[in-house]
Amino acid sequence: MMGFHCLFASATDNLRLPDIRTLGMGGNGGAHSAFFNPSLLGIQTESSLRADYYSRYSLKDLSTLSGGLCYPNRVLPVGLHVASFGYDEYRESLFRFSAGKRLNASWALGVGIQYAVLQSGIFESDAARISTDLGVVFQPVDNLLAGLSIINFPSITLNEEYVDGKRLGAYLMELNVNWQMMNSVLITGGIAHGEETPLAASLGTECFLTDDFRIRVGVRTLPLIPSLGVGYRLGDILIDAVMVFHHVLGASLGLGMSYFF
Repeated sequence: MMGFHCLFASATDNLRLPDIRTLGMGGNGGAHSAFFNPSLLGIQTESSLRADYYSRYSLKDLSTLSGGLCYPNRVLPVGLHVASFGYDEYRESLFRFSAGKRLNASWALGVGIQYAVLQSGIFESDAARISTDLGVVFQPVDNLLAGLSIINFPSITLNEEYVDGKRLGAYLMELNVNWQMMNSVLITGGIAHGEETPLAASLGTECFLTDDFRIRVGVRTLPLIPSLGVGYRLGDILIDAVMVFHHVLGASLGLGMSYFF
């Protein structure tokens, strides 16, 4: 069973997906998603509860369901995330705790620890992996942010006699930048490189057409994968949708919802 995530050319990223909003802008997780960069918890101003569903190529068996709670506070901002991929005979699951802290006006640091498990009737064996994430954010001015995230390093694989534990997540490093060009336009981009991921680049934008409605466009290389997303905020609820295109395998669809409090 290989990985099927079409934004990273990797065999091990079924569980670690950016949220649906981020996928619409090319998947720059290190600048937008605390699931990728725990230091983002240190600069968030709203608590949020989020759920995302992403269906690869409209196949139910290749879908990822994830959710998370981000709780910024004055003492120690924390986050909880869970994710599940697969079907009855092949299931990958992830449980994650993270914390971030703003050090000063410009810098924030964060760390995450996760436990991933693979349960498979195909391999007639299970495997598990414990790993950590490290993240840093640099924000010299209000409209510019740079985020660096190191994912699944270090890691320890448990019980992999018949199953390759690297299926549960290989080392990955991302460097991303956000530029709020004006109040209604956000530009984001980045590069990623890892243990099983060649050097890839991404670029995306989010444009507010009204105060509540925004449209997103993104692209990522290796292979060239464009994405198109929309978002609508109704009070404390944000609903996001995305379509990601693969030139051979077709379109993948995602839907997400966040509640801010």
